[in-house]
Amino acid sequence: MVKFQDIVPYMDQIRQKLTKVLESFGPNEKGLREVPNGWSVTEIVEHLGKLETMIQYQLKQMLEREPVQPSEPLEEKVTDVSEILSTSGIIGKKIKAPEQAMPTGVLSYDEAMDKLNRVRETTKQIITKLAERNTNDLHDPHPYGFELNAAQWAHFIAIHETLHIRQLGRIREANQ
Repeated sequence: MVKFQDIVPYMDQIRQKLTKVLESFGPNEKGLREVPNGWSVTEIVEHLGKLETMIQYQLKQMLEREPVQPSEPLEEKVTDVSEILSTSGIIGKKIKAPEQAMPTGVLSYDEAMDKLNRVRETTKQIITKLAERNTNDLHDPHPYGFELNAAQWAHFIAIHETLHIRQLGRIREANQ
């Protein structure tokens, strides 16, 4: 179970895994896909940056619209989203990304990676703000019918990245 104080190290650990998988693709392999109409390696990176940016916007909106309340103790911040995702029924299902998070296909791999890394720095700044606020009472709905609090949305970013790490593995297998 991921606790709030572990969220940034957990995100860093998942990002390191993502980077390792991405580095296994050579310069001429960034356009590989699992299936002909699937996303390429570069498009997955672009999508990750776009979705994390959307969640950042959502978190900022949550912080702005709710009155500032003192933070609950860090150990009481509900952060882990695993149980919600497993009971929601979306684990293991192919989910269509929101239109705003769909890759455009116009970014180069390096541009997509630069954006993804910049986005993460902003996410970490937002998480610092979440540490100072009551997050258990700040909720926003997920498009698939369940609500997450602000700290859980931060954990969701890393969980989402793990799903695409698996997708990259399938791309590698499909192109051996």
